[in-house]
Amino acid sequence: MIVLNENLKDKINSYLNKLKKSGLSDKSIETYKNLLNHFEIWAEDYGLLLDNLVLMETDIEKFIDYLKSKNLSPTTIKMVLNRTKELVEFAGGKWLADKRIYRKRSQTESAKPYSELELKQIFNHLKITNKVYYYLTLTLYGFGLRVSEAVQLLPDDIIEKENQIFVRVRPEISKFNKSREAPLILKGEYRDDFIDFIVKRKHPKLKDKTLFTYYNDVQKKIITLDRHNVKSYFHLLSKDLGINITAHRFRDTYISYMVAKGIKPITVSKWVGHKDVNTTLKYYTKLTTKDELEELQKI
Repeated sequence: MIVLNENLKDKINSYLNKLKKSGLSDKSIETYKNLLNHFEIWAEDYGLLLDNLVLMETDIEKFIDYLKSKNLSPTTIKMVLNRTKELVEFAGGKWLADKRIYRKRSQTESAKPYSELELKQIFNHLKITNKVYYYLTLTLYGFGLRVSEAVQLLPDDIIEKENQIFVRVRPEISKFNKSREAPLILKGEYRDDFIDFIVKRKHPKLKDKTLFTYYNDVQKKIITLDRHNVKSYFHLLSKDLGINITAHRFRDTYISYMVAKGIKPITVSKWVGHKDVNTTLKYYTKLTTKDELEELQKI
Protein backbone atom coordinates (compact mmCIF):
# COMPACT_ATOMS: atom_id res chain seq x y z
CA MET A 1 0.00 0.00 0.00
CA ILE A 2 1.23 3.51 -0.84
CA VAL A 3 1.21 6.50 1.50
CA LEU A 4 1.78 10.08 0.24
CA ASN A 5 1.49 13.39 2.02
CA GLU A 6 1.58 15.59 -1.04
CA ASN A 7 -1.52 15.67 -3.24
CA LEU A 8 -1.20 13.34 -6.23
CA LYS A 9 -2.48 16.05 -8.55
CA ASP A 10 0.40 18.29 -7.41
CA LYS A 11 2.87 15.51 -8.18
CA ILE A 12 1.40 15.09 -11.65
CA ASN A 13 1.55 18.84 -12.30
CA SER A 14 5.18 18.98 -11.16
CA TYR A 15 6.01 16.09 -13.47
CA LEU A 16 4.24 17.72 -16.43
CA ASN A 17 5.95 21.07 -15.76
CA LYS A 18 9.30 19.33 -15.87
CA LEU A 19 8.42 17.80 -19.24
CA LYS A 20 7.25 21.16 -20.55
CA LYS A 21 10.54 22.80 -19.55
CA SER A 22 12.39 20.03 -21.38
CA GLY A 23 10.71 21.17 -24.61
CA LEU A 24 7.77 18.77 -24.90
CA SER A 25 4.93 20.28 -26.96
CA ASP A 26 1.67 21.46 -25.40
CA LYS A 27 -0.18 18.76 -27.35
CA SER A 28 2.05 16.04 -25.90
CA ILE A 29 1.68 17.50 -22.41
CA GLU A 30 -2.10 17.33 -22.76
CA THR A 31 -1.86 13.70 -23.91
CA TYR A 32 0.32 12.81 -20.91
CA LYS A 33 -2.12 14.57 -18.59
CA ASN A 34 -5.04 12.54 -19.97
CA LEU A 35 -3.09 9.30 -19.61
CA LEU A 36 -2.13 10.05 -16.01
CA ASN A 37 -5.71 10.97 -15.19
CA HIS A 38 -6.46 7.23 -15.23
CA PHE A 39 -3.87 6.68 -12.50
CA GLU A 40 -5.16 9.60 -10.44
CA ILE A 41 -8.75 8.29 -10.47
CA TRP A 42 -7.69 4.71 -9.76
CA ALA A 43 -5.29 5.73 -6.96
CA GLU A 44 -8.08 7.58 -5.16
CA ASP A 45 -10.51 4.66 -5.50
CA TYR A 46 -7.84 2.15 -4.49
CA GLY A 47 -6.93 4.20 -1.42
CA LEU A 48 -3.34 5.04 -2.35
CA LEU A 49 -1.70 7.81 -0.38
CA LEU A 50 1.50 9.61 -1.32
CA ASP A 51 4.44 9.04 1.03
CA ASN A 52 7.14 6.44 0.39
CA LEU A 53 5.69 5.81 -3.07
CA VAL A 54 6.18 2.11 -3.83
CA LEU A 55 3.95 0.15 -6.20
CA MET A 56 4.20 -3.58 -5.71
CA GLU A 57 3.41 -6.05 -8.49
CA THR A 58 0.01 -6.77 -6.93
CA ASP A 59 -0.82 -3.03 -6.99
CA ILE A 60 0.14 -2.80 -10.65
CA GLU A 61 -1.89 -5.90 -11.53
CA LYS A 62 -4.97 -4.28 -9.99
CA PHE A 63 -4.24 -1.07 -11.90
CA ILE A 64 -4.04 -3.06 -15.16
CA ASP A 65 -7.37 -4.72 -14.36
CA TYR A 66 -8.88 -1.27 -13.81
CA LEU A 67 -7.58 -0.02 -17.17
CA LYS A 68 -8.98 -3.06 -18.96
CA SER A 69 -12.36 -2.49 -17.32
CA LYS A 70 -12.43 0.88 -19.11
CA ASN A 71 -12.12 -0.90 -22.49
CA LEU A 72 -8.83 0.83 -23.27
CA SER A 73 -6.82 -0.61 -26.13
CA PRO A 74 -3.63 -2.57 -25.29
CA THR A 75 -1.60 0.28 -26.82
CA THR A 76 -3.29 2.89 -24.62
CA ILE A 77 -2.84 0.72 -21.53
CA LYS A 78 0.87 0.40 -22.29
CA MET A 79 1.13 4.19 -22.67
CA VAL A 80 -0.67 4.76 -19.36
CA LEU A 81 1.63 2.31 -17.58
CA ASN A 82 4.78 3.86 -19.06
CA ARG A 83 3.75 7.38 -18.06
CA THR A 84 2.70 6.24 -14.57
CA LYS A 85 6.02 4.47 -14.06
CA GLU A 86 7.85 7.67 -15.03
CA LEU A 87 5.68 9.67 -12.63
CA VAL A 88 6.33 7.29 -9.75
CA GLU A 89 10.09 7.38 -10.33
CA PHE A 90 10.00 11.19 -10.73
CA ALA A 91 8.29 11.37 -7.33
CA GLY A 92 11.12 9.34 -5.80
CA GLY A 93 9.10 6.14 -5.58
CA LYS A 94 9.60 2.62 -6.91
CA TRP A 95 7.77 0.67 -9.61
CA LEU A 96 8.33 -2.97 -8.67
CA ALA A 97 7.10 -4.93 -11.68
CA ASP A 98 8.85 -6.60 -14.55
CA LYS A 99 7.65 -5.76 -18.08
CA ARG A 100 6.70 -9.41 -18.45
CA ILE A 101 3.69 -8.77 -16.23
CA TYR A 102 2.08 -6.69 -19.00
CA ARG A 103 2.88 -9.20 -21.71
CA LYS A 104 1.74 -12.19 -19.64
CA ARG A 105 -1.62 -10.65 -18.75
CA SER A 106 -2.17 -9.38 -22.28
CA GLN A 107 -1.58 -12.83 -23.76
CA THR A 108 -3.90 -14.45 -21.22
CA GLU A 109 -6.67 -12.02 -22.12
CA SER A 110 -6.27 -12.26 -25.89
CA ALA A 111 -6.05 -16.06 -25.87
CA LYS A 112 -9.54 -16.45 -24.41
CA PRO A 113 -11.86 -17.62 -27.21
CA TYR A 114 -15.13 -15.85 -27.97
CA SER A 115 -18.28 -17.45 -26.64
CA GLU A 116 -21.11 -18.40 -28.99
CA LEU A 117 -23.10 -15.39 -27.75
CA GLU A 118 -20.20 -12.97 -28.31
CA LEU A 119 -19.68 -14.19 -31.87
CA LYS A 120 -23.37 -13.76 -32.68
CA GLN A 121 -23.39 -10.27 -31.17
CA ILE A 122 -20.37 -9.23 -33.24
CA PHE A 123 -21.53 -10.80 -36.51
CA ASN A 124 -25.13 -9.60 -36.25
CA HIS A 125 -24.09 -6.06 -35.33
CA LEU A 126 -21.61 -5.79 -38.20
CA LYS A 127 -24.01 -7.33 -40.70
CA ILE A 128 -26.24 -4.29 -40.17
CA THR A 129 -23.66 -1.57 -39.56
CA ASN A 130 -20.53 -2.41 -41.58
CA LYS A 131 -20.56 -5.10 -44.26
CA VAL A 132 -16.82 -4.84 -44.97
CA TYR A 133 -15.91 -5.67 -41.38
CA TYR A 134 -18.69 -8.25 -41.25
CA TYR A 135 -17.02 -10.21 -44.03
CA LEU A 136 -13.60 -9.64 -42.50
CA THR A 137 -14.66 -11.11 -39.14
CA LEU A 138 -16.26 -14.07 -40.93
CA THR A 139 -12.93 -14.61 -42.71
CA LEU A 140 -10.81 -14.27 -39.56
CA TYR A 141 -12.95 -16.67 -37.58
CA GLY A 142 -13.95 -18.96 -40.44
CA PHE A 143 -10.36 -19.85 -41.38
CA GLY A 144 -8.41 -18.96 -38.21
CA LEU A 145 -6.24 -16.47 -40.07
CA ARG A 146 -3.81 -13.88 -38.79
CA VAL A 147 -5.13 -10.40 -39.60
CA SER A 148 -2.02 -9.68 -41.70
CA GLU A 149 -2.93 -12.70 -43.86
CA ALA A 150 -6.65 -11.96 -44.10
CA VAL A 151 -6.25 -8.40 -45.38
CA GLN A 152 -3.96 -9.58 -48.20
CA LEU A 153 -6.20 -12.36 -49.51
CA LEU A 154 -7.26 -12.33 -53.15
CA PRO A 155 -10.61 -13.75 -54.32
CA ASP A 156 -8.89 -16.75 -55.93
CA ASP A 157 -7.33 -17.66 -52.58
CA ILE A 158 -10.74 -19.03 -51.57
CA ILE A 159 -11.12 -22.44 -53.21
CA GLU A 160 -13.49 -25.40 -53.22
CA LYS A 161 -12.32 -29.00 -52.91
CA GLU A 162 -14.45 -32.08 -52.38
CA ASN A 163 -17.50 -29.95 -51.52
CA GLN A 164 -15.51 -28.09 -48.85
CA ILE A 165 -14.43 -24.43 -48.81
CA PHE A 166 -10.75 -23.77 -48.09
CA VAL A 167 -8.49 -20.75 -47.91
CA ARG A 168 -5.12 -20.96 -49.61
CA VAL A 169 -2.56 -18.81 -47.81
CA ARG A 170 0.17 -17.81 -50.25
CA PRO A 171 3.82 -17.94 -49.04
CA GLU A 172 4.30 -14.21 -49.57
CA ILE A 173 1.51 -13.30 -47.13
CA SER A 174 2.09 -16.00 -44.50
CA LYS A 175 4.09 -15.30 -41.35
CA PHE A 176 6.71 -17.96 -42.05
CA ASN A 177 6.70 -17.72 -45.88
CA LYS A 178 5.08 -21.12 -46.20
CA SER A 179 1.87 -21.89 -48.09
CA ARG A 180 -0.99 -23.73 -46.42
CA GLU A 181 -4.69 -24.47 -46.72
CA ALA A 182 -7.34 -24.40 -44.00
CA PRO A 183 -11.02 -25.43 -44.02
CA LEU A 184 -13.93 -23.06 -43.43
CA ILE A 185 -15.86 -23.70 -40.19
CA LEU A 186 -18.70 -21.22 -40.71
CA LYS A 187 -22.23 -22.62 -40.55
CA GLY A 188 -25.74 -21.59 -41.53
CA GLU A 189 -26.44 -18.02 -42.60
CA TYR A 190 -22.87 -16.90 -41.88
CA ARG A 191 -21.49 -19.53 -44.26
CA ASP A 192 -24.05 -18.57 -46.92
CA ASP A 193 -23.23 -14.87 -46.54
CA PHE A 194 -19.51 -15.56 -46.86
CA ILE A 195 -19.95 -17.67 -50.00
CA ASP A 196 -22.15 -14.97 -51.60
CA PHE A 197 -19.46 -12.40 -50.79
CA ILE A 198 -16.73 -14.50 -52.42
CA VAL A 199 -18.82 -15.17 -55.54
CA LYS A 200 -19.26 -11.41 -56.02
CA ARG A 201 -15.57 -10.73 -55.40
CA LYS A 202 -14.57 -13.25 -58.08
CA HIS A 203 -16.03 -10.92 -60.71
CA PRO A 204 -13.38 -10.31 -63.43
CA LYS A 205 -13.16 -6.60 -62.54
CA LEU A 206 -12.42 -7.38 -58.88
CA LYS A 207 -10.28 -10.52 -59.08
CA ASP A 208 -6.99 -8.61 -58.86
CA LYS A 209 -8.07 -6.62 -55.80
CA THR A 210 -7.68 -7.89 -52.25
CA LEU A 211 -10.91 -9.08 -50.65
CA PHE A 212 -11.08 -6.05 -48.40
CA THR A 213 -10.45 -3.28 -50.89
CA TYR A 214 -13.58 -1.16 -51.21
CA TYR A 215 -14.89 2.28 -52.13
CA ASN A 216 -15.63 4.48 -49.12
CA ASP A 217 -18.70 6.63 -49.83
CA VAL A 218 -17.88 9.07 -47.03
CA GLN A 219 -14.22 9.64 -47.90
CA LYS A 220 -14.91 9.31 -51.63
CA LYS A 221 -11.91 7.09 -52.24
CA ILE A 222 -10.80 3.47 -52.47
CA ILE A 223 -9.73 1.97 -49.13
CA THR A 224 -7.66 -1.16 -48.59
CA LEU A 225 -7.85 -2.55 -45.08
CA ASP A 226 -4.60 -3.20 -43.23
CA ARG A 227 -3.89 -4.51 -39.74
CA HIS A 228 -3.57 -0.99 -38.33
CA ASN A 229 -7.01 0.31 -39.30
CA VAL A 230 -8.51 -3.07 -38.36
CA LYS A 231 -7.02 -2.75 -34.87
CA SER A 232 -8.37 0.79 -34.51
CA TYR A 233 -11.84 -0.22 -35.69
CA PHE A 234 -12.02 -3.21 -33.32
CA HIS A 235 -11.03 -0.94 -30.44
CA LEU A 236 -14.03 1.30 -31.15
CA LEU A 237 -16.29 -1.71 -31.68
CA SER A 238 -15.22 -3.10 -28.29
CA LYS A 239 -16.55 0.04 -26.63
CA ASP A 240 -19.84 -0.12 -28.56
CA LEU A 241 -20.56 -3.77 -27.76
CA GLY A 242 -18.85 -4.12 -24.38
CA ILE A 243 -16.79 -7.06 -25.67
CA ASN A 244 -13.00 -7.29 -25.80
CA ILE A 245 -12.66 -7.57 -29.58
CA THR A 246 -9.31 -8.28 -31.19
CA ALA A 247 -8.50 -9.90 -34.52
CA HIS A 248 -6.38 -12.56 -32.84
CA ARG A 249 -9.26 -13.75 -30.66
CA PHE A 250 -11.06 -14.94 -33.81
CA ARG A 251 -8.01 -17.07 -34.60
CA ASP A 252 -7.87 -18.36 -31.02
CA THR A 253 -11.55 -19.31 -31.25
CA TYR A 254 -10.98 -21.21 -34.51
CA ILE A 255 -8.13 -23.19 -32.93
CA SER A 256 -10.12 -23.83 -29.75
CA TYR A 257 -13.07 -25.01 -31.86
CA MET A 258 -10.81 -27.55 -33.56
CA VAL A 259 -9.56 -28.69 -30.16
CA ALA A 260 -13.13 -29.18 -28.96
CA LYS A 261 -13.89 -31.24 -32.07
CA GLY A 262 -11.00 -33.57 -31.30
CA ILE A 263 -8.87 -32.71 -34.36
CA LYS A 264 -5.27 -33.92 -33.99
CA PRO A 265 -2.79 -31.21 -32.90
CA ILE A 266 -0.49 -31.78 -35.88
CA THR A 267 -3.43 -31.22 -38.26
CA VAL A 268 -4.59 -28.04 -36.51
CA SER A 269 -1.00 -26.78 -36.45
CA LYS A 270 -0.75 -27.28 -40.20
CA TRP A 271 -4.05 -25.51 -40.89
CA VAL A 272 -3.29 -22.41 -38.82
CA GLY A 273 0.38 -22.14 -39.77
CA HIS A 274 2.03 -22.57 -36.39
CA LYS A 275 5.79 -22.89 -36.71
CA ASP A 276 5.91 -25.44 -33.90
CA VAL A 277 3.20 -27.93 -32.92
CA ASN A 278 3.96 -27.11 -29.27
CA THR A 279 2.26 -23.75 -29.83
CA THR A 280 -0.90 -25.61 -30.85
CA LEU A 281 -0.64 -28.00 -27.91
CA LYS A 282 -1.02 -25.09 -25.48
CA TYR A 283 -4.66 -24.81 -26.55
CA TYR A 284 -5.22 -28.48 -25.68
CA THR A 285 -3.91 -27.94 -22.16
CA LYS A 286 -5.93 -24.74 -21.61
CA LEU A 287 -9.31 -26.16 -22.62
CA THR A 288 -9.66 -28.91 -20.07
CA THR A 289 -13.10 -28.47 -18.53
CA LYS A 290 -16.17 -30.20 -19.88
CA ASP A 291 -18.11 -26.91 -19.88
CA GLU A 292 -15.50 -25.17 -22.04
CA LEU A 293 -15.47 -27.98 -24.59
CA GLU A 294 -19.27 -28.20 -24.75
CA GLU A 295 -19.53 -24.41 -25.18
CA LEU A 296 -17.14 -24.41 -28.13
CA GLN A 297 -18.89 -27.34 -29.79
CA LYS A 298 -22.05 -25.20 -30.00
CA ILE A 299 -20.39 -22.63 -32.25
